[in-house]
Amino acid sequence: MGNARIEAFLAAHNTLSLATVGEDGQPHACAVFYAVDADMTLYFLSEPKTLHVRHIGEGAVVAATIEANNQEWTSIRGLQLHGRASPCQGQEVDQARALYTARYPFVGRAQTLAGPLTRARFYRIVPSWVRLIDNTLGFGHKEELQVNP
Repeated sequence: MGNARIEAFLAAHNTLSLATVGEDGQPHACAVFYAVDADMTLYFLSEPKTLHVRHIGEGAVVAATIEANNQEWTSIRGLQLHGRASPCQGQEVDQARALYTARYPFVGRAQTLAGPLTRARFYRIVPSWVRLIDNTLGFGHKEELQVNP
């Protein structure tokens, strides 16, 4: 679909920091586990009453970052993205569930998650712009991709 290094980076990590903005203009950020498909659509699971989901509503522009902690300057690798988030609908819910439980098998097995999972819904982020920062390829090395313009 796009850049092999970006796709490999998405596959190698599991948590993104999601930034949203409410109708009142107040920003909010949270961390969510994600699964990704071949088109770089990211799927996450969250309860509808959370602030970030209320900000998303039926669809909203969002930003996100993905990176590992405790990196040295010369080996910093991270990803930034802009896109549109929305609730999954219809067959997309089944696709999101399949991707998510394949990546996180414990989600389907954990008894302690049974209650929270009945209240949660799947959401998607369709990126429009992605930037990979990879200092292992030279300080300040960046690769950008227009994904779903």
